[in-house]
Amino acid sequence: MRLNVASLICCVLLSACAAPPATPPDRALLTYRSKPDGAKIYQGQTLLGTVPVTQTYPTAGKPSINTPEVTAVWASGAKTTFWTVLKPGDDQETTLERPAKAPNLEADLAAEKTIQADADRVKDQLLRDQRRNSAACQDAMAKGNTTVAANVCN
Repeated sequence: MRLNVASLICCVLLSACAAPPATPPDRALLTYRSKPDGAKIYQGQTLLGTVPVTQTYPTAGKPSINTPEVTAVWASGAKTTFWTVLKPGDDQETTLERPAKAPNLEADLAAEKTIQADADRVKDQLLRDQRRNSAACQDAMAKGNTTVAANVCN
């Protein structure tokens, strides 16, 4: 009896750790990335954002849909367009590549470095905030132990 209960508990716990639910069957997801990083994604004249950009497309019971055409535009002005076919429930990712012969590659590579540096700064700040808010840091500060606080909180 105990073995059955233990097995049941294990099954429940393992199912709770399962992958997140799949994309609902009445839509499809597509995440746009770019190479080099930093392209802005437009659908017509509408800016969807700077990559990565995830769009949800309703499938309305159809077996597949054609996504609207999007245009990736880099800092240099280089452009490329893209569309694809998605099926209901898809969760796809695509990388739009800068045209090889477009001029001013240096501008796009410099923009990519700036974006990466900004992302690194944000990540570092989040880690610092996490350490400062940790129980170990709060405890060291409350006890006035500046040596431990300097090591734990920074």
